[in-house]
Amino acid sequence: MARHGHASAQRGQALVAGLVLLAGAVAALVAMHRLGRIIEQRVRLTHAVDAAAYSGALLQARHLNAIAYANRSQIAHQVAMAHLVTLAASARYLDSAQAQARRRNPPPSLLGNLFGARAGQAYRDMQGLPGAGAGLADALARHDAVVHGVLADVAAAEARDLIAERDRIMSRVLHASFSGEQADGTHTVEVVDTPLAGLSLRVLDDSAAGFIERIAPGSGSGLADAARAAARRYGFLASRDATRSGATAVLSSCPSLRNELRRGGATWLGPDGRWAAVDTQSFHALRSNRWIGCYFREYAMGWGIALDGASPPPASLRYADAPPADFSQQDFWRWVQAFAGWDLVAGTGNPLANSYGMAQGRQAAGSGLPAYHDIARSRRGLPLSFTVQARLAPNGVPETARPGNPYARTIMASSTAQTYFVRPSPSPDGRDELATLFRPYWQARLAAAGPAEEGQEGRP
Repeated sequence: MARHGHASAQRGQALVAGLVLLAGAVAALVAMHRLGRIIEQRVRLTHAVDAAAYSGALLQARHLNAIAYANRSQIAHQVAMAHLVTLAASARYLDSAQAQARRRNPPPSLLGNLFGARAGQAYRDMQGLPGAGAGLADALARHDAVVHGVLADVAAAEARDLIAERDRIMSRVLHASFSGEQADGTHTVEVVDTPLAGLSLRVLDDSAAGFIERIAPGSGSGLADAARAAARRYGFLASRDATRSGATAVLSSCPSLRNELRRGGATWLGPDGRWAAVDTQSFHALRSNRWIGCYFREYAMGWGIALDGASPPPASLRYADAPPADFSQQDFWRWVQAFAGWDLVAGTGNPLANSYGMAQGRQAAGSGLPAYHDIARSRRGLPLSFTVQARLAPNGVPETARPGNPYARTIMASSTAQTYFVRPSPSPDGRDELATLFRPYWQARLAAAGPAEEGQEGRP
């Protein structure tokens, strides 16, 4: 009996020891499982916050590129409006030239004798464009409505909504990365629209504020410079000045001078941001008298000016107010001396035709350049960057409610992303190009994080 009791006691002690070892092994397995889950969630959270940050940078790039496309569309519409204004001036020129040719002042035959048969025939065959002005004005108004009512609003909305849209898409991507599985292992449906408890995203560092600025319209703005540069590509908008001189001398007192047939024309963007154009043609007959010697008597053959009533004419446009319809009652040169002050010998252009064009009446030329958006001058050359931090509280329970539990600490991960400007190919001149919102070359990338962001407070 003693041996049997002693054996039973030993078996009991072994059972207790085995149970203790088993409990320790189970505890170790549970701890390893929990630690593995924490590591898995940390890795998963790191990938998720990287995906969210990259998605945010990519959305920023889309917003910036959308503004760039809007700005480039603005330039295209400005070039179209320049063409319409030039056509309006040309239509007015053709109407007046047809009327002058019918009056035969100067006679087309005289022009043919002095400057060739083609010059006389062209003047004789001048045909106006009845009703063209109304159609061109309507087309100009429609372009103006797109410029100020569509493109400007699109660019403003893209700039205004950039931060909110970026933060929203980052939150959706972060929660979508955990779609289908909660932190405690249970499953959910449509996690993207029902955020996980305990999963949050904070913006620690953000350079978006003040990165884009709204620039008021003006003739010296970047949009004006870009519109002028684009307009220079079109020969139709280039200077239309040309002078044809007669083949033979006219007066022995000034043998170096000849009769001249002058064509004048230009299209420009005024200081108020409105396009304007002028087209004229005049016959400058060489004359001489004992009071002023040799001079050119201008016979206006055609004129047309498209200039908004609120726009000042350029200083280079020489004209006089209230020119007489003809000079049958007074000498041309005396009127010029009294009211205009033009140089009748060395002067250029067609100032009398310009005067008739200005007296013909102004023509609406749109609302001018709109305000536009571009990179703030102080931020050019810098990427649009931000840092985000994701936090995951296990089981959705705040850490303050789980004191002393080393396996229930909040998991955190951070990521930095940038939206940067880079040409898809090197510039033709080999020079670096500063970041701008006139070219859609914005891309996204993840970047190395700065100083440790763990524990920093940011904007949720």
